[in-house]
Amino acid sequence: MDRRSFLSRSAAQAGALITASTALSSLVGCGGGDAGSPVGPLPATFPGSSTPLPGTSAASGTFKFPQSVASGDPKPDGAVLWARVVPSTADDVASATGAGSYNVTLKISSAAGNAALLGTTAALTGSTDASAEVPVYEFYDHTLRHRIGGLQPATVYYYQFTAGSSVSRIGRFKTAPAADADIAALNFAFISCQDWSVNHWAGLDALAAENIDFVVHLGDYIYEAVGADYQAGGVESAHAALALPNGTTLPTGGKYATTLADYRYLYKRYRTDRRLQNLHERFAFVAIWDDHEFSDDCWQDRETYDNGTFNAATGVGDNTAQTPRRLAANQAWFEAMPADISFTLDPGQGITGIRIYRDLKFGKLMHLVMTDQRLYRADHLIPEAAPNPLTGQPLGSIGARYMVPQATLQQVEAAKLQAGTTLPDPLALVSVLGAAQRQWWVQTMTTSTAQWKVWGNEVSLLRMGMDGSQIPTAPAAFKAKFVLNADQWDGFNAERKYLMGQLLAKGVKNVVAVTGDIHAFYAGVVMADYDAATPVPAMVDLVTAGVSSNSNFSYFYNAATQPSFAALKPLVATSEAEAEGIAIQMLSAAIAQAAGVTDLGNTAAIQAAVQAAILAGKVPAAAFAPTASLSRSIVNTFDETQNGAMGTLLAGLIAGLAGSGRSAAAMTLYGLIKQSLAAALGIPANLVPAAEIVKRLNPFANPATGAAPPVNNPWIKHVDSDAQGYAVVSLTKTDLTCTFKKMARQVGGTAPTTPVASTKTARVVAGVTDVTVVG
Repeated sequence: MDRRSFLSRSAAQAGALITASTALSSLVGCGGGDAGSPVGPLPATFPGSSTPLPGTSAASGTFKFPQSVASGDPKPDGAVLWARVVPSTADDVASATGAGSYNVTLKISSAAGNAALLGTTAALTGSTDASAEVPVYEFYDHTLRHRIGGLQPATVYYYQFTAGSSVSRIGRFKTAPAADADIAALNFAFISCQDWSVNHWAGLDALAAENIDFVVHLGDYIYEAVGADYQAGGVESAHAALALPNGTTLPTGGKYATTLADYRYLYKRYRTDRRLQNLHERFAFVAIWDDHEFSDDCWQDRETYDNGTFNAATGVGDNTAQTPRRLAANQAWFEAMPADISFTLDPGQGITGIRIYRDLKFGKLMHLVMTDQRLYRADHLIPEAAPNPLTGQPLGSIGARYMVPQATLQQVEAAKLQAGTTLPDPLALVSVLGAAQRQWWVQTMTTSTAQWKVWGNEVSLLRMGMDGSQIPTAPAAFKAKFVLNADQWDGFNAERKYLMGQLLAKGVKNVVAVTGDIHAFYAGVVMADYDAATPVPAMVDLVTAGVSSNSNFSYFYNAATQPSFAALKPLVATSEAEAEGIAIQMLSAAIAQAAGVTDLGNTAAIQAAVQAAILAGKVPAAAFAPTASLSRSIVNTFDETQNGAMGTLLAGLIAGLAGSGRSAAAMTLYGLIKQSLAAALGIPANLVPAAEIVKRLNPFANPATGAAPPVNNPWIKHVDSDAQGYAVVSLTKTDLTCTFKKMARQVGGTAPTTPVASTKTARVVAGVTDVTVVG
């Protein structure tokens, strides 16, 4: 045998049926790579199951690969390869029940000539670097996962499966650099939240053309819900409506995946999209899950579609456990993903029979640490079924997980920390990671010798808050500090503080999280303690928008249009017409105060003062009438609410209306402020600086000084809350740059031919815990 001949063996690895083969040791010696995991004989049954493992023979006849091929978890000596193989007469998505099990042949080549054949069913050309007979089992829905080892590090390989007389498309992956390789650069992309049912997937074609080494997928690869209220809006015509084989009706309409058949259906249907196939064919994925691979805002095996239960005597709540559903979701994820993980069907292991948290090294330059933030997490701090103090009704998601009073979160967390002092893990009741994973994370991060420690992190570490006390028109219930999203790390502050404290105590530098989940772009600095008098930076968080899911802005906009949140709507969105309405309110308040009205909640007194001013000729009546011709197009103010001076856009809109003469209210308010400043400064009105007037057009500013309200989240350096897209990271020894790529909209069911509408670049300099944003 020559140097490119192979020894092929198969094994069940780490409790999961991931077959494996390895190259001859001569190939490993040439590259200096890790020899990989040992291989051995196949077990008698499927791991953790009493179901016998059937014998297999070579597939004969014609077959197809309806979900194409995929690769994942690149190591210096290989990767995990994936395919689903069914008879050619089978349906592309439905399970091929009764088709049996069989072997297919895998071939791998590093021949560069295969680059032109990538994604085609032409025969793989050039010398064969590896080959193996790989079993395909009906038990796993005819999916295969094969770990190949013994390859050269930092090398591009092409692979193809043969089943009977049929071949798969040619796929490609690049092995990781050797662990001790002193590489100069590395490129990867990170994505999340690819909802089939809304917007479009044209961005996947743009991503497939990027110059990257691999893709990090941070979860929400599928959405368990079909027809849910949060999936409202247009979708490209290429995505037909989904139809779950079983499904359970959601409280708000639509259905959610419930059975193994449901979850399998979603993965298979999603991966019939040629653009997603194309991306998998070109790059290895390093994937973890978030919530929608099981259930929206889930924790462990609990769903949050309903409010669950609450014990008023103990103050303890719970959500509905759906253990069989969780187990089905776990198995479907294992079957669908090319991931080097452990999985067992052993009933004694329960829902934790799968472990997806893991780390991968890319030479000396980067250590990638992937965590699981759903399977081990504690309940949200505040139960959804807890009573609203104002109405007595259950809080629901708003009040328990979203728009949560910060003081309430702190009180409940303190109580749970106190209760935790009697437990083996003091953070057990306030944890995202769980004790074992937390210990592993700390050990991995604090002992890593890589230049960059990159954390594959599902939910954002950035505090995203809002100070309602800065809003003059807000009802008393909103005059407090709020956390916008307590399903993120903001809802688990004690554990976040512990992790950040470990980084600071051990002097760990150059830690950057790549994050998904929230359907928006963010770049910011994670503080060790956000509540400290002088917060100390610990690491950086870079957050990508969803590939297609509806934006974070759209969710808050929908909430802000409800009557109970009307007073807060200017913090989320406005328009020319609504800005004029605010100008009328400001003008009315100013007139009332000048007339001696001290209670600005007294509507009758304000109206009387305004009417008196009109009758006295001080202001025109037209200043209090809406202008019908003004635009009602939505203007996003949510971004500046999160990291800018609130009201700046509103002030600009009112000034623009005054300057263009299109609003009597804006012109009158502008003139009133100008006259007031001229009198106070003792100068002619025409000498009053326009900038000073515009400051006072801000409804949240100090009307006397024009001082803007404090910035809500100064650690956030960039936010684009109304976006879909992906992010590309480039690392060198001296810096890490992340380019956010925002997608153009679909129009009338047609995805854009030029998907990328705009870009923004964030930069982190080695040794400096900060991020700057340009472009």
